[in-house]
Amino acid sequence: MNNTLNINRLGKVIKYDGASFFHNLSLTLIILWAIPVALWLIASLTPNDGHMEAYMRISMIESLTKILLILTPAALYKSCNDARKGIGYAMMPASALEKFISMVFYCAIAAPIVYIAGALAVDSILALFGGPYEGFAIAGYFNQYEQIRNVFETNMMMNPEEFDKYTSMMTPAWIIFSDIFSVLMLSSIFMFGNMIFKKRKTGKMIGIIVLLIILFLIVFVNYVTNHRTMFTYMDADNAEEIIKRFIYIMIRVAFVVEIVISVVMLWLTYFKIKTQKY
Repeated sequence: MNNTLNINRLGKVIKYDGASFFHNLSLTLIILWAIPVALWLIASLTPNDGHMEAYMRISMIESLTKILLILTPAALYKSCNDARKGIGYAMMPASALEKFISMVFYCAIAAPIVYIAGALAVDSILALFGGPYEGFAIAGYFNQYEQIRNVFETNMMMNPEEFDKYTSMMTPAWIIFSDIFSVLMLSSIFMFGNMIFKKRKTGKMIGIIVLLIILFLIVFVNYVTNHRTMFTYMDADNAEEIIKRFIYIMIRVAFVVEIVISVVMLWLTYFKIKTQKY
């Protein structure tokens, strides 16, 4: 099969993969949807006045979405590189590009959309019952700027004026593209891991990521230690300017890193599908 893109063939591949989508992913979705229900029940039965505000629950949904992105490739395409079980996938009358597009569609688009829709529905139902839930998560879920503001103000103890000063580059377009590439980066990493490993695909990829994070932290700590004099002699004005500049640079660097990793991992995944031997 050549590597051109034929819309009719692509439609058939998407339909074929879709036939097993819920069968392979249903248990994972149910467990992730059930976690907020379990927390709601525990909070409701706990004899205190604890409440879970909407942005706290949105953060939980975002975290569970990331878990789903990690688990989905192995759940849907576990056997695609297996010497015996992957023969059916290899013999599918479709090009490597069409198989790749279908894989990206289900791992990076369909799975998170289905989960988020269900999670917001579950949250809304629980919020109707009241209890520990305050407000509806769906009301603030699509306001990404306010979510970021809440995270900065809660975790970094910034007031609104400081937040606006430090994050002036966060335009609506930037936030949208950052969210897209954040999802694509995480999904593409584990799609690639699913294609190169035969067993314990997700666990091995998580291990590699943890190792890379440890190495990065070692380098970062060494850098800060070697340049600690720069921080020792900072006055209040310089400190504010340096912190502002540091946040500005890190936001831009994180965005570029997301794009680069997404592109590289997606290309490697496509290349592995194209050259896979059975």
